[in-house]
Amino acid sequence: MIIFALMNKRMKSFSGRLTRTIVIIVLVTMAVISMVVFIVTASGFYSSFKERFSDAIENISRNISANLEKVEISGANIADEVKWHITTPEIIVSTLEYEITVNRNLTGCGMAFVPDYFEEKGKWFEPYATYTDEGASVKDIGSASHDYHKSEWFTSGLSASGGVWSKPYLDKDGAGTLLCTYGIPITSPEGKLAGVLGVDMSLFWLGGLLTEIDRRENKMDTMPTTLDDRKYGIFSFILGPDGEYIAHPLRNRFLEGGNFYDYADSADPENYRKLGDAMRAGKTGEEIVRMDGRKYDVFYAPVSDSGWSMGIAVPMTSLLKPALGFGFIILTLILLGLMIVSLICQKAIKKFARPLVQLAGSATEVARGKFDTRLPEIGTDDEIRLLRDSFDDMQKSLSQYIEELTETTAQKASMENELDIARSIQMAMLPMTWPAFPDRDDIDIFGSLTPAKAVGGDLFDFCIRDGKLFFCIGDVSGKGIPASLVMAVMSSMFRTLSASEDGPDKLVSVINSSMAARNESLMFVTLFAGELDLNTGKMKYCNAGHNAPIILEDGTPRFLEADANVPVGIMSDWQYSLQTTELPAGTTLFLYTDGLTEAAREDGSLFGEERVFSHLAGQLTSISSKDIVTSMSDAVKEFVGEAEQSDDLTMLVIRK
Repeated sequence: MIIFALMNKRMKSFSGRLTRTIVIIVLVTMAVISMVVFIVTASGFYSSFKERFSDAIENISRNISANLEKVEISGANIADEVKWHITTPEIIVSTLEYEITVNRNLTGCGMAFVPDYFEEKGKWFEPYATYTDEGASVKDIGSASHDYHKSEWFTSGLSASGGVWSKPYLDKDGAGTLLCTYGIPITSPEGKLAGVLGVDMSLFWLGGLLTEIDRRENKMDTMPTTLDDRKYGIFSFILGPDGEYIAHPLRNRFLEGGNFYDYADSADPENYRKLGDAMRAGKTGEEIVRMDGRKYDVFYAPVSDSGWSMGIAVPMTSLLKPALGFGFIILTLILLGLMIVSLICQKAIKKFARPLVQLAGSATEVARGKFDTRLPEIGTDDEIRLLRDSFDDMQKSLSQYIEELTETTAQKASMENELDIARSIQMAMLPMTWPAFPDRDDIDIFGSLTPAKAVGGDLFDFCIRDGKLFFCIGDVSGKGIPASLVMAVMSSMFRTLSASEDGPDKLVSVINSSMAARNESLMFVTLFAGELDLNTGKMKYCNAGHNAPIILEDGTPRFLEADANVPVGIMSDWQYSLQTTELPAGTTLFLYTDGLTEAAREDGSLFGEERVFSHLAGQLTSISSKDIVTSMSDAVKEFVGEAEQSDDLTMLVIRK
């Protein structure tokens, strides 16, 4: 009632007052700081950086594309000439010499033939034309020492459907310089692949373009050879389709066939690889990444249709330098503002939170078990007052709950004690003395029952009368106390009837009639009863819906042929069949309930009949019935592991 009354009143919110105070202070402080930051950074220096570098990349891209296009056009024209004279190597040589003279934009051009295309020329035949101050010259550079068949530009050209650019490489035998080759596959008129026409473009002019950009951006007259000596540390580079360096200020990076990924900075490998992947994918953007020990903001974009990508790396310190002048002012203002907010908020929160501290102290006492601890009085009509009154209601409910829990615990302990007694009584109804017949050497019998709950619904029993062993094993439907009561009745009836009644079928019929007549709970029992003549080995038996026993002879298990019939307790007038068999000396009869075959792992897989048979087949004929039961129990435990037992497990072994 107190809570509803407070909710209906117009409360002054504690959280609202505290939030408004902090928000107003922070907003005022940050508004001043934001205004200063806006004014001093309005020039948009970062945008100008990005725009300038984007323009530089675009200009370089146009320049490179124009050169690549010239080479590709020249290559296509030369290819047409070579195809026309593909059967005449002398004319091909003169054609290359002529083309290198008229196409001065080429560093060199050559026709590399597949092995033994011209038998008289041998395995290697690669006429290559270059142009120097002395004019054009052509020479065959193919040889075992210059096995161009293994070169990347040759293999990629052979497999291409058209012209394809190679990765950069240092050509020592041809042009004698760093270059890229535009390879075009050449076929004869009959469609036979003859080789690859390669037109070469030097990459040193490309390095010159990048050097000019670096010199201009670093505002230096000459360009130093190291990255650290640059005034602003800005440098540019170009990557090929696979991340190979096409151009870089450090010439060894591309002269030695270096790859971008080979130089990943161990301090930031993830962003480094992300940058490389983006450039290889032909994307445009920027990425902050560590390279060569420094953090850079890298602006990148594709170089037209070449498959290359250009990047300009700007050290973060260079980008931040224009803002450093304002940084001190901003930092000073932020620190001053935080000091003001801290002082004011500290006093405000301390004042507003004082009742919470008092309530926390009372809560601590209650937590220690002092449920009658007096709660502090709260003078404000806000959430703290509501919390205090709610805690008062909880305190009363907790005291009542503890009393009820104490009573419930006592009742549970009493029930558990009664279940323990019931379990003891139930287990006492089963055969408990082993060996069961110490004065007889013509029978070895042992049984065990492991209930899934405190009490179970399985049963087994046996007795000897007039030289005959009467025995039974059964499984009551359900588990727990109801099943245990039915089990007790069944066990008593078997003891009583087996003392005077002959014939397992008659014994089962009497039990069935008695149980079915009073079975209002609709429970039933699967039952197997037998009568074994210990002198002759003849066994009579009757099965009432139970698992067929297993006979083990000479180490070979098999099911005993048993009629199914219906379980007892269902149909009072059912006529149960009587069956007979012989159990010679040395034969083992293994009886069990479905708790054995249906023992389950946590994944749901069952122990199953196959494992039962497999385990019994491995038993020695000399071991006792107790050893068989113990061994089977151990096998089940190992199979199910930590899984909870779901059904009663009962086994009875009779050895003749």
